[in-house]
Amino acid sequence: MTALLVDTSVLIKWFHGEGESQVAEARALREATRRGEIEARVIDLALYEMGNVLLRSLHWSGPDVADQLDDLVVICGSPLAVAPNWLRQAALMGATKGLTFYDACWVATAQALGISLVSADAELLDAGLAESPRAAARRLRLSPPS
Repeated sequence: MTALLVDTSVLIKWFHGEGESQVAEARALREATRRGEIEARVIDLALYEMGNVLLRSLHWSGPDVADQLDDLVVICGSPLAVAPNWLRQAALMGATKGLTFYDACWVATAQALGISLVSADAELLDAGLAESPRAAARRLRLSPPS
């Protein structure tokens, strides 16, 4: 089974589409995960980032944010804890590639696991460190949900 690491920029599209691009492709990844066709994984940072975006930027209620985070764990399973050596790699990568430590954690984890990082973050995409939801859905031959 194909495993992917899906970052928060894509996860947001799973639950909120207004003003977002590549929503259909991101949701095709979610639905393929629900059907057991692929394994979408997240790191623990995703819960904090998602919670923050939903609560502060999108002004969702506390109970709605909590429910959405529960849904995320149901879909993706328990989040991965970033291992100490991955944190070290993230720090080095962040310093050498000019990434935020947050982004570098996503990249370091995907590299350590030997799986693709799916992101909508232009900086990661431009650096060739991630693939877009559209590219991942095409590569995996996934159809957008109807």
